[in-house]
Amino acid sequence: MSEENEGTAAVRSVLMAVRVLEAMALAGGPMRVSDLARELDEPKGRVHRHLVTLRQAGLVAQEETTERYHLTWRMFQLGQAAGEQFDLKRVAEPAMHRLRDAVGQSVLLAVPTGGDPLVVHALEAPNKVSITVQPGNRPAAHCSAQGRIMLAFGAEDARARVLAGPLEKLTPESITDPALLRARLAQVRDRLWESAPGEALTGINVLAAPLFAAGEILVGSLGIVGSVQFVQDPPAAPMLAALHEAAGAVSARLGSNRYLASGGTKSRQ
Repeated sequence: MSEENEGTAAVRSVLMAVRVLEAMALAGGPMRVSDLARELDEPKGRVHRHLVTLRQAGLVAQEETTERYHLTWRMFQLGQAAGEQFDLKRVAEPAMHRLRDAVGQSVLLAVPTGGDPLVVHALEAPNKVSITVQPGNRPAAHCSAQGRIMLAFGAEDARARVLAGPLEKLTPESITDPALLRARLAQVRDRLWESAPGEALTGINVLAAPLFAAGEILVGSLGIVGSVQFVQDPPAAPMLAALHEAAGAVSARLGSNRYLASGGTKSRQ
């Protein structure tokens, strides 16, 4: 095997181990190998090999009576240390406040988890009637603005897994055709924004932009949520400019010049 192929195999192995850890973290409790294999849509033998390696590293352990696997105290310590060093909510919150005040709509912060979005923070608009999304919400990857941001800039294996379907039609507007979805993701990568009017919930839209860290690594998305009356598709130029200014500011604080390299506010529609 060539050095290049060995490197590719090593990278794939690391990515698979990360997927296993993410699935276990999101499960909320111990899991059998068969459950993990089904969740990841991977062969049971492959999942088991990675669990053995992770157990040797002290990141997972197996219960003797049930043979289920769970994350270990060492994994918790690593997570705590990472949280202390990197608090995306703290970094993003000033820009989120400016964005909310500029557009008059609720603002969301989401992070990728296994290729899917997870809302971790929300600022409600100061309106008599406001639309928001509670932290902990996991929008569908294929028919939400945050989800398509994660798919467009995330790992290829996660993108391929979603495109392989099935893609649930949550509303009549949901994109469920893999070819249309693939083309849409290419468009998202080019313009650095996405919206999904009425795709997850009739009458509601989210306009989202990616957040990058140093090395052009996707770390999350900023989104504006509201009725389709106020969060339009295509977006109004001032709203898109405000979103890109906020996303660019957060990304710059994380060491990425992706928005500057794209010519500042990239508001092509």
